[in-house]
Amino acid sequence: MPPRNTRSHRIAPLYHRIYVELRRGLTEGGLDPRERLPSEPALAARYQVSRVTVRRTLEQLEADGLIRRVRGVGTFPVRVSATAEKTNISGVLENLITYDQSTTARNLAWDRVEPGPEIAPLFGPGLALRILRVRSHKGEPMSLTTILVPAIHADLLDPNADASEPVIRALDRKGILAARAEQAITAVPASEMAVATLGVAADSPLICMRRLMTDEAGGPVLHQESLYAPDRFEYRMSLTRLSLGPAARWTPIG
Repeated sequence: MPPRNTRSHRIAPLYHRIYVELRRGLTEGGLDPRERLPSEPALAARYQVSRVTVRRTLEQLEADGLIRRVRGVGTFPVRVSATAEKTNISGVLENLITYDQSTTARNLAWDRVEPGPEIAPLFGPGLALRILRVRSHKGEPMSLTTILVPAIHADLLDPNADASEPVIRALDRKGILAARAEQAITAVPASEMAVATLGVAADSPLICMRRLMTDEAGGPVLHQESLYAPDRFEYRMSLTRLSLGPAARWTPIG
């Protein structure tokens, strides 16, 4: 097995990696909402980062509804009702991979196909590996994903491996490291397969997220299209203001 490339740890911004760890503690750690979280200086010392990085992380957690900050008092966890919780499918890849760790999945298909006309020029010659996968949370189907892996990487994956492991992690273990992701989100009507697997009504609107992942040289690693029921997921983004005046400009944080 090729050695794991340690450069992959530098792909994500530092505050995102701290965000993932804190989010896991907030969503899975059963923190008491009456107990304050450590202060900004304490968190900065724990993670050996600046207070600016900590503050940026806390702003994202607050935007996600996972903490509340009371001026002069402190920062507290927010207890989120399991029935009301919606998962954020923002552009932060770590959000989805971390969420995948608390889910299970099974493969509905594992075969070789000709990529569609939009994907074929990116993938190059050969049949792509297609993995059709349904992922569930607490026994309830939550997403239907079609994953395409170019022919040059297809033989690295084991059809008998645990389907709950994200494909991007399986490729990462084989030394195929994604360095960039381009993502688009739209809405599509539910297909017959989506109706059967997600339990939604025929032709009901679904959130469709398409993501192309490439390596440092720009070569394709995988393409995936995931379908989500809109009552279980939402897209959230934090913005910061770049300029003042009538034509103010805003940009996403991170």
